Amino acid sequence: MNIKSKRFILWLFVILWMGSIFFLSAQTAAKSSGLSGKTIHTLIPIFMPEFIDMSQVQQNEIVSSLQHLVRDIAHILIYFMLGILCMCTLISYELKLKVKVFTVLVICAVYAATDELHQLFVDGRGFQFSDICLDFCGALLGVLMVTLVFNRS
Repeated sequence: MNIKSKRFILWLFVILWMGSIFFLSAQTAAKSSGLSGKTIHTLIPIFMPEFIDMSQVQQNEIVSSLQHLVRDIAHILIYFMLGILCMCTLISYELKLKVKVFTVLVICAVYAATDELHQLFVDGRGFQFSDICLDFCGALLGVLMVTLVFNRS
């Protein structure tokens, strides 16, 4: 496979991932909350086996108390992946490492900001600067991971 084909595929992955982020951001607050609630219900028995034996009221209280944390972690993980995809794409170009890192971080930060602006137009959602910061931290971690892996080889 030639370099142009590889770059095309890599950029396609970036665009598809951005599309997934857009789709998640287009969900109403109720749908988004339901998704994070289902995620918590699925994962919490792994970390808290006694959760299954609790009353529905107790389970709902725990799920409710974890909603914010799970959403913050989701922001970090989603943009961690975007940072990885963008960095892997830019590694295929003959640019200085600083330029690649800077470019990826700008792409991710701008996308995070536009994602938050997009949420202003979604029922029950809003703009949160703290989410942009979480997104940026996730992207930075992804960029650092890719940089460490590729600099070792």
